[in-house]
Amino acid sequence: MTNSPSQPLDAILSSVDSDELVRLAQSLVQIPSITGHEGLTISQFMVDWLRQHGVAAELQQFSSERANVYARVEGSQPGPRVLLNGHLDTKPGDTMTIAPFSGEVRDNRLWGRGSCDMKGPVAAMMVATVAMARHRDRIAGTLLFGSEVGEDGGGWKFEELVTGPCACDLGICGEPTNLEVHVGCRGSFPLKIRTLGLATHTGTAYEGVNAIQKMCSVIPALYALPCFHQVDPIWARAPINAMIVRGGGKVSASVPDECEVQFDIRLNPDLTPPTLANLIEAKLADLRRADPELRIEVLTDWEADGRHYHSLPASKIAPTHPLVKDVAEALSPILGQPPKLAGFPGGCSASIMLNHGIPAIVFGPGDLRQAHSVDEWLDLDQLQVGYRGFVAIAAKLLAPQ
Repeated sequence: MTNSPSQPLDAILSSVDSDELVRLAQSLVQIPSITGHEGLTISQFMVDWLRQHGVAAELQQFSSERANVYARVEGSQPGPRVLLNGHLDTKPGDTMTIAPFSGEVRDNRLWGRGSCDMKGPVAAMMVATVAMARHRDRIAGTLLFGSEVGEDGGGWKFEELVTGPCACDLGICGEPTNLEVHVGCRGSFPLKIRTLGLATHTGTAYEGVNAIQKMCSVIPALYALPCFHQVDPIWARAPINAMIVRGGGKVSASVPDECEVQFDIRLNPDLTPPTLANLIEAKLADLRRADPELRIEVLTDWEADGRHYHSLPASKIAPTHPLVKDVAEALSPILGQPPKLAGFPGGCSASIMLNHGIPAIVFGPGDLRQAHSVDEWLDLDQLQVGYRGFVAIAAKLLAPQ
């Protein structure tokens, strides 16, 4: 249950039909835009839709097949530049158990790849931009909307957006936060560990050194590190994930002499990359002392598939920052209670904005557990509340003094 917003805000919110929001979100899901291969269809559709609804919108084009989208609404008075941002690319849909691009509405949910991450939130921001544009006299400053390609791993182009046509003073990243206000993003610590063994015929396996068996002591030892069990009131636990395993006998009937595990580790603000590197080094040294046969190689920085994998610290904004206070004040009447503060579990554009000195938070409809899932969906009630939240935030941050 939400409280009633103020009359001026009610007028802005009611200027766009709620059914139009659902139709737009459906349309976005129905246009495939796989990261790195988004195509211009999705970007041109977004520009055309915004223009048809009275908002100046353009492409920031990088090739014949990839383009960011940006739009701006100039207010009637000077003031700050506020950016509503969300990426338009998605993960592939070929592993899904449902039709990935159906955009089906069923059980009060929007189904399909990108419904949650993050075409639903992007649609809510687009509609919020249109609603604000219809009330320019209530804007002191500039409302920007920007949606980039490549965030999900295919050549991320947000840097070009935020240092170009979407240069801003305040940023709202619309990733799915379950309608919580997230005060930054976790950092990352990509890690590869390789155990080296001694190959031999299976018939004399006891004379070899099985690299997979050796790895079986490494994974639980890292999972048990205390830094992954400390619970922060805002950020919760820093997660460790043994994500990819490679290994096995190189010929049949042989003892594997190599096993590699790629870890995906996310860092809370109190766990920096150098600190974690030291903790891992110390733990592996303990394991080597306990097992003279254990041979390990460690890699924390590498290139693969055109991407550079390296560590990044967490990015955060203080919970007491004026932007956080203003956003919480704007959302409280919409949510019926003050929003919960947390930290965004993964990476997102807020980290880039914060690293550029731009105050930014993360807020949007949807449950991140649905992102990248085999049956991705978005709750339509949350979609509507997210739209109302984006309008309320924009109206608050751009209110004439």
